[in-house]
Amino acid sequence: MRSAARLLKRGLTDIYWTLRGPSIGLPEIPHNPRSFLFVCKGNICRSPFAEHLAAKLWDERHVTRSVFGSAGLHVSKPLPSPEDAIRVAKQYGVHLDSHRSQAISQELVESYDMIIAMEAWQYAELQYSYKHHVGKLFLLPLLDSNEEGKQQGFAAFNIQDPYGGPPSAFEECFERVGKCLARLVALIERQ
Repeated sequence: MRSAARLLKRGLTDIYWTLRGPSIGLPEIPHNPRSFLFVCKGNICRSPFAEHLAAKLWDERHVTRSVFGSAGLHVSKPLPSPEDAIRVAKQYGVHLDSHRSQAISQELVESYDMIIAMEAWQYAELQYSYKHHVGKLFLLPLLDSNEEGKQQGFAAFNIQDPYGGPPSAFEECFERVGKCLARLVALIERQ
C-alpha cells in the first residue's frame, strides 16, 4: 500500500514539474564570471561538494582564476558534512573533512558573480529574498546536458538531497553535480 502511494506521489510530482518546468529557464551566463556561490538547504552535502569540485575543475582546465564558495538557506549553526558525503567526495578528489556549514547572507550574495541553487524551491527562495540580484541566480540542474539520459519531471529541475540516504544516494547526487559543473566550465570557456 505504501509503495503504491509513493509511486502515485512521485507520478503527481513529475506531472507538476512537467507543467511548471518550462517556466524556469537558464538565464544567460554573465561574461567572464570570476566568483561562484553554490547554495543548497543545509550547506553540508551538495553545495560544499559543488564548491570544491568546481575549484578542482577550474584548476585542471586552467580557466581564469576564480573564487568559489557555498552556503545554505536553512543553517542555524555550523555543521560538518556527513561521513558518507566525505567518503564519496574523496572519490572525486574532493575533501570535505574540514567543511562547516554557513548561512547565506546579503553580503555573500553581493560578493559573487553567480549564485547557483541545487533545487527549484531554493532558486525560488533566492529570487524572493534577493530581488535585486535575480540576474545572477542560476539553477544547476538546468546545466545537465546528458541528452541520452535526459532528466524528466522533478529530476529535470532538482538535484535530489542525498542527506540521510545510503552511500549510493551521495554517489548519484555527486555524479550529477559533476556533469552539470563540467558543462558550466565548458560554457564559460567558450565565451
